[in-house]
Amino acid sequence: MGTEKDDEEIRYGVWNEYNAKDALAEANEVKAPRQPKEIWPHWRDGVPTKFHRRVLGEAFFKNDNFHREVHYFIPLELTWNISQPLSALDQNRYLLPGTDTSEWSGVYRIFCTNAAIDRCCGKDETGTLYTGMAGAGKKKWSILRDRIKAIANRKHQAFNLWHVSDIVRRKFPLDSLAVEWAFTGDRTDHKDEQVPAAIIAEGFLLSSYNDSYGEYPPWNQRP
Repeated sequence: MGTEKDDEEIRYGVWNEYNAKDALAEANEVKAPRQPKEIWPHWRDGVPTKFHRRVLGEAFFKNDNFHREVHYFIPLELTWNISQPLSALDQNRYLLPGTDTSEWSGVYRIFCTNAAIDRCCGKDETGTLYTGMAGAGKKKWSILRDRIKAIANRKHQAFNLWHVSDIVRRKFPLDSLAVEWAFTGDRTDHKDEQVPAAIIAEGFLLSSYNDSYGEYPPWNQRP
């Protein structure tokens, strides 16, 4: 425990000089730097829109310099469009994402509009059946518009089980299914390079869903 004797007595009439290093050290003693707060939402609170996740960036070489692996934070905010019933998308292609480059990449969610889904560890009130991404490849051969169009036509791989199982179609009839999506664009990674944000967005959505319910969305499961 500190006492008055521990304090250095101020000598009046004498200049007390401080440099920037001393001033910073003194400020840190008064108030420690605030650590960034992680945001890792639970799906019981609704479809996630904001993440702030601490991740480990791998070591790499750049400009003949070696950079060690480092922890850093990735902020991510998703603005979901107004959800569209699959039947409406099939009849009105103007509701699909555009062909402009700003709408090429993103994430999407297929869900049931009128039913919660029993999960391993709880009940998913969002009715999410499948979560995916598009437009993350360098050639951009699979843009978001094409993926959503495939969903509207039930030609997306997520519908493989739906096509072959009567019980799945009875549980999730076509008029109960809808889709929503969020554009993601690019982000700057720890290498100071531009990379598609859709990859990290899909990973965050699936990982947080798994952490919320102990398993992935049912149509994301692989045999």
